[in-house]
Amino acid sequence: MLQSVFSQLRKVVADPDIAIDLGTANTRLYAQGRGIIADIPSAVKINSNKGNVEAVGKSALPPVKNDSGSYSILPLRGGVIKDLDAATHLLTPLLHKAKRFGLIKPRVLACAPTNATDEERAAIVEATLRAGASKVKLAPEPLAAAIGAGLDVSSPYAQMLVDIGDGVTDIAVIRSSSLISTAATPIACSDIHRAIQDMMLAHYNLSISLLEAERLTQKIGVLAAKSQLLEKVSAIDSKTGKSTIAEIKTEVISQAMSPVINKIVTIICDVVRDLQIEESCEVIESGICLTGGGACLPGMSALVARKTSLDIKLAANPMHAVINGACQMLSFKATIGFWEI
Repeated sequence: MLQSVFSQLRKVVADPDIAIDLGTANTRLYAQGRGIIADIPSAVKINSNKGNVEAVGKSALPPVKNDSGSYSILPLRGGVIKDLDAATHLLTPLLHKAKRFGLIKPRVLACAPTNATDEERAAIVEATLRAGASKVKLAPEPLAAAIGAGLDVSSPYAQMLVDIGDGVTDIAVIRSSSLISTAATPIACSDIHRAIQDMMLAHYNLSISLLEAERLTQKIGVLAAKSQLLEKVSAIDSKTGKSTIAEIKTEVISQAMSPVINKIVTIICDVVRDLQIEESCEVIESGICLTGGGACLPGMSALVARKTSLDIKLAANPMHAVINGACQMLSFKATIGFWEI
C-alpha cells in the first residue's frame, strides 16, 4: 500500500522515467508519457580555446576539413563509451530536455551490448548519473531490440536476433525472456564506412565525410556486383584542399565494403553453426530477425539468408528497434518493483 502511494506521488513530483539507446552512431532517448524526444548523432563539439561544449548531435559531427577553432569528439566506439566526459556532455542536454518541473531526477534504463565489460557497463552508468539521472539500470541491447522488433521473447522456443549497429554486431538467442546464448563483435557499419573512406583516400587522394560514406553504403548496399555505373561523390582533394565532385565506379566502392560485410556475415554463420542441437532446430523453425542500421542495407537480408540457409525477417523499424523495445521494458519494469532492486 505504502509503495503504491509512493509510486503515485512520484509521478507528480519526479521527472519522467527515461530509456536510452546510447549508440556509436546515434543516441536516442524516450521519456515516459512523451515518446522519443531525441534522436541525434553521438557527437560532441568542443571549443579548442575555451574548452566548453559548442554543440551536440549533427552539427557536432567532424567535418572533412576543419578550419574552425573547435574539434569534434565521438564518445563511443565499438558500441561502448571511450570518452566518459564527452559522453556526459552528450547526455546532459538530452536528459535536461526530458525535464518538466520534477523535484526528483529521472530514473534511466540504458541499453548495453552483450560484450561490454564490467568497466564499460560502469561507464554507461557513470555518464548517465553525471548527466542528471537519479538511478540507472542496464538492459541487454539485443533483448531490447527483440522486443522492439515485435518478437514474443516469452516464447519457450529459441529465437535468434542479430542487431547490426554502427559499432557492434550483437547476436543473441532468446528463450523464455532470457538470453541463452550471445555473441558480439566490434565489427559493424562504422567499419564499412571507414573502409570506404580509406579506399577513397588511398586510391584517389580524396577525403570524404562520415555522412558521405554512410550515404554511399546505404545506396550501394552489400551485394558486390560487376557494374560500370558511376556514383558522384562529394569530397575534398587531399592535395589541393579544395572541394570536388568525383565520379567513382560503384563496383570499386562495393569492393571496399565487401571484406567488412563478409566478416559480419561469417560471425553470424559461426553462431548458427555452434548452436546446440535443440536450439538449432528451434532457430531453423523461427529464422533470424535482423535489426540495426546494417539490417537496412540493400541486399543484407538476402545475403544472410543465402549464407545461413535460414529464413530472415527484417524488423519493421530496424534502426529504432532497441529504443522501441527499451521503452516497452521501461513500462513493464515500472510495475514489478524494478527500481527498488
